[in-house]
Amino acid sequence: MRNIIVTGGELFNKGAQAMTFIAVSEIRQRFPNHEIFLLSEMDFARPQAEKEIYNFRFMGWYPVKFARSRKNPMLRMLCSIKNRREYKEALEIYQNCDALIDISGYALGSNWSQATCDRYLNHLEFAHAFQIPVYLMPQSFGPFAFGDAHPGIDARCRKLLPTAKVIFAREQEGYDALTKTYGLTNVRLAQDIVLSSKEVDLSRIFKSPPNFNIPAILPNSTALIPNTMNANVSETGAVQQSYADIIHTLLRYGRNVYIISHSVMDAAFCRSLKELFAEDERVILLDRDFTCLEFNALVKRFDYCVASRFHSIVHAYKNGIPCIVLGWATKYHDLLKQFKQDRYMFDVRKQMDSLEIANAIARMEQQHRKESKIILAELSKVQNLNVFDILGKSENI
Repeated sequence: MRNIIVTGGELFNKGAQAMTFIAVSEIRQRFPNHEIFLLSEMDFARPQAEKEIYNFRFMGWYPVKFARSRKNPMLRMLCSIKNRREYKEALEIYQNCDALIDISGYALGSNWSQATCDRYLNHLEFAHAFQIPVYLMPQSFGPFAFGDAHPGIDARCRKLLPTAKVIFAREQEGYDALTKTYGLTNVRLAQDIVLSSKEVDLSRIFKSPPNFNIPAILPNSTALIPNTMNANVSETGAVQQSYADIIHTLLRYGRNVYIISHSVMDAAFCRSLKELFAEDERVILLDRDFTCLEFNALVKRFDYCVASRFHSIVHAYKNGIPCIVLGWATKYHDLLKQFKQDRYMFDVRKQMDSLEIANAIARMEQQHRKESKIILAELSKVQNLNVFDILGKSENI
């Protein structure tokens, strides 16, 4: 059986989980006889019982820089090769691989560490060495201001990025950075795969259909979905205060506020927000690790959201649910502009204006049904393009 390797995905973060499920569903539709591997060290370490529910397999052997020698004509693997059996298994997966499909949200740019950029490029180097076609699905790229903190990264980008069959940039800024910095001709502009996908066939992902556990939501409710990344680019206290001010404003409008974690990274922050309103029953913490499928079903039960996780906004828009957004990167601006919602965008890298956010909430209270119709109209345009069609439908990629 031939293999397809999916990189850049994992199942802990809901956005990455959603991209993984969509990628598997789309690949399985086109290549039903291939074995699909998700390269995720964290998921590879899960108990076997957790992994066996899926119709795809896991691998956890991350490649390091490619090295050949007379003694070792193959490669070296990072961290987790324990014995010759695992070494042989890893070698067979790569030698029988027909495609490497990367679904990273954002992992290549000078904003990231040397190690993060190297790991990303190592995938391309291995694929090139094994003559495996590479497809970089829609994601953010850049900036590429690599200097002393990133030795060798610029040279590796120049060498390896042209080897990809296609590079889908999710934002115009990333497209421009790739084409202008490296003169690439294999770059296309495309929307996020979660946003552009119309449906997911669960039978292609799971061996048995999963049970969804969606809590009941009170009428007149708003979801608050924080992101701890906001605190990395702004002051933690200022970010928490902004969320607290938003909750106070929503309560004045008679709203029930549900605090929801969209990533395990945000769970503690969500609890700390609830502690600020410990005595107020109208502020409800959903202290559960929802799957992306459960979150997709949950989000449609709200009138609108105040959201900071990128794919929480994507799931909301897929269901016609408008959002007030506190974001930290270009991808948020481009997404809201695409859906004609940019007046609800607030960049946490700048001074947060509590009055402007309060005005946005007041506007959303009056117009959330109208905004929903605008979002759904734009969604129908976005879903005209399926980037996975570039893989073809034959048995051979």
